Amino acid sequence: IQKSYCAPFTTYRNGTPMAPCGAIANSMFNDTIDLFYNLNSSVIQVPVLKTGNSWWTDKNVKFRNPNSYNLSSAFAGTARPPYWHKPVYLLDEEDERNNGYINDDFIIWMRVSAFATFRNLYRRVRRIRQFADGLPAGNYTFHISYNFPVTKFKGRKHVILSTMVWSGGSNPFLGIAYVVSGTAATLTGFVITAIHLKLRKKKTYFQK
Repeated sequence: IQKSYCAPFTTYRNGTPMAPCGAIANSMFNDTIDLFYNLNSSVIQVPVLKTGNSWWTDKNVKFRNPNSYNLSSAFAGTARPPYWHKPVYLLDEEDERNNGYINDDFIIWMRVSAFATFRNLYRRVRRIRQFADGLPAGNYTFHISYNFPVTKFKGRKHVILSTMVWSGGSNPFLGIAYVVSGTAATLTGFVITAIHLKLRKKKTYFQK
């Protein structure tokens, strides 16, 4: 990777390279969010899926781990980015298929949004037991481990529960963009038609 892509988060002063490098990787969202269903007097943790949330091409083509039987040895001689609490090969200690550079949370974060305000998919409900049809109506509680500070750059973060469909989560931006673009195209069409008719009348008048 060219250093220009990662600057200024490339190496430490002692020359140790950062893995992963770059400002985007360094600022990776690392809050831990758990959802609990309050049913009568009991509290049930909602089962969620932390894999299968990223694009297949990203997971299997764009992002790959070094070829090694052991990730910790593959990343030997590197160090975690300054804002990280653990190295890249410990992002998911429970599932080696979701560890290192092919970690879903890492892949989703590295897909940069075009705008300053954006949404990233965090988890999906695992549809089993009483959650087979999704989240039943009731009271829920979020337990959030605060690791990702936003006060330094005056940012904000929210947790949004959304229904996923084949086209993605609920996002009004595309609908608004299509309406605005369609309206602009229609108005432009009327203006061009009016100009065309006006010029044609003038041409007919001069010919007579």
